[in-house]
Amino acid sequence: MVVAVCAFRLENVRRHLRHNLDQLNGDEYLVLLDRPVTPEAEKVAAQVNEAGGTMRVLGATNGLSASRNTVLREYAGRHILFVDDDVRLDASAVDAVRAAFRAGAHVVGARLRPPHDIGRLPWFLSSGQYHLVGWHRARGPVKIWGACMGVDADFAHRRGLTFDLGLSRTGGNLQSGEDTTFIALMKEAGAVERLLPEHAVVHDIDPGRLTLRYLLRRAYWQGHSEARRHQSVAGLRKELDRHRTAPESRCTPLLFCLYGAATAIGVGHGLLLRLRGK
Repeated sequence: MVVAVCAFRLENVRRHLRHNLDQLNGDEYLVLLDRPVTPEAEKVAAQVNEAGGTMRVLGATNGLSASRNTVLREYAGRHILFVDDDVRLDASAVDAVRAAFRAGAHVVGARLRPPHDIGRLPWFLSSGQYHLVGWHRARGPVKIWGACMGVDADFAHRRGLTFDLGLSRTGGNLQSGEDTTFIALMKEAGAVERLLPEHAVVHDIDPGRLTLRYLLRRAYWQGHSEARRHQSVAGLRKELDRHRTAPESRCTPLLFCLYGAATAIGVGHGLLLRLRGK
């Protein structure tokens, strides 16, 4: 299996390198940096290569989907576990993903949880907003999200499936949905899905994302992405249900209104751009 880190932040690559390598058992560790070549990037690449992984600096910022498509193309006959650069792997989760592939799965996902030492969350972040920072709730079902997403590349390659460049996060653009759209295409093509809610990896988070401004921007882009995917009504309903079902928060009605409004504005803007052919 290839563990592919599609990275943008060098500091995360360096921070999680040793830990993630220690969680593998014969797996290949690949890092693709979606950035221009710089002396610092080359230095980190050398550290990854010396530690036993492989790191390539792509030379430009083309977006997350482009990086993932590069991995699909170059490792077309392999099982791939895509992880984000801010994910800390767990050996049992990696083993479970590998076992799921061997048992016939084509797409696999584990639970994404917040770090134990994150401390008290701000009042405006309840479990109803966990998806905006890439966390699953502590209990219940999980969906396959790009931060930890197993893909049978051979299955995808034979059916001509790739990640949508138009939904890709690129730089400050917070577009999303390329992961769940790809998984949906895989399943429509007959892929066997295996969910591993009992196995978890840690999804670290930049403190800058624990701000109301960032989360509202993220909710806006979520709505924008739903419109681009031609799922405006269903997507908005899904988002509103997420914000509504957070019983641990006494601020749920307020958060429902705040995030619901941001998502609705994103849907509206996305629809307007579609009508204008942009």
